[in-house]
Amino acid sequence: MGRTDAGAQPAAAEDRGAGRDWGVPTALLTAVARALRLERAALLIEDAPGGTFVRRAAHGAVRLRALTRGHEPEDGPWSVLLPIEAGGRQVGLLALARRGAAALAPADALLARRLAAAFASIVEHDRLSADLAHAGELLARADRLSALGTLAAGVAHEIRNPLVSVRTFIQLLPERADDEEFRTGFRELALSEIERICALINDLLAFSRPLPADPEPADLNALARETVRLLDAEARKQGIALRLRAGEGLPAVVVDDRQVRQVLTNVVLNAIEACPPQGRVDVATACEREAGARWCVVTIADSGAGIPPERAARIFEPFFTTKDEGSGLGLFVASRIMSAHGGRIDVEGGAEGGAVFRLRFPVERSGGPDACAG
Repeated sequence: MGRTDAGAQPAAAEDRGAGRDWGVPTALLTAVARALRLERAALLIEDAPGGTFVRRAAHGAVRLRALTRGHEPEDGPWSVLLPIEAGGRQVGLLALARRGAAALAPADALLARRLAAAFASIVEHDRLSADLAHAGELLARADRLSALGTLAAGVAHEIRNPLVSVRTFIQLLPERADDEEFRTGFRELALSEIERICALINDLLAFSRPLPADPEPADLNALARETVRLLDAEARKQGIALRLRAGEGLPAVVVDDRQVRQVLTNVVLNAIEACPPQGRVDVATACEREAGARWCVVTIADSGAGIPPERAARIFEPFFTTKDEGSGLGLFVASRIMSAHGGRIDVEGGAEGGAVFRLRFPVERSGGPDACAG
């Protein structure tokens, strides 16, 4: 590889690795290398915690691609080798060389150490960002498993009753095989109950299936209908009337339907649990305009005690809950999902008490006919 006095070398496969764009660190390394009149410079960062140091940026004619921990880089001689430390351990190495490996003056050495500290900050920032993203995934998974357990219990209850009807039909069939009215009536009933079981299982599988690769246009009415159907058993078990009023001509929204199901399930389930016996939860969909933009809105209103103002400001915080057995994750995860979709959750008191949650999903211009109010 020939020397490139103009600056950094063309990005090699190693330089583009580690899951980030190394363009800014490369530019920073080049700028400092010129300021210090360096012949060569290389930035090596571990490819995995405790792993090999791999070249991420370079200036000048650098052959060094990787370095095993505890070994001296062979592509020398170097004027100075500076460890890059983050989180209390070495995560990389900064190798700098003047012509003939001449030593750096004290002021230049100080600048080099500051450069190493800057690279350490970049690595630490990347590590914290990755840890935060992973923690968010774990929280979402924990909340999802909690909701899935509730749904599974409700679906199991709903499946048991239809199966009793089917079993009764099969048991009586030998005795009443000649009864046309019995055969026809119970056959239709059994088929209807089996269809209901299939629909419930399909909804449950849709809720729990793996995350799709990309968001796709989705029918928000269909997602709301599936959610209400899944939670209807839980609502009736608690004596709550769960109703859906679907808006007409709703445009499609580009979303991850699995994540939207999770949001709808969390909010509707919270509304059911907030209601007293003989209460009600009303779910409605509509398209609205706000500040010149179109939004598909799902409104969930309950007849519970409402949310005190001092708690309303905190309900989207992680681990904050007003329930005795709540995890405090549901609304936090729901809010993160909505933000990732460019939407938001609004909450306010209902005109007749209770709480009203509004889930706002942005509508793209190509999302369908302009059925929005306003």
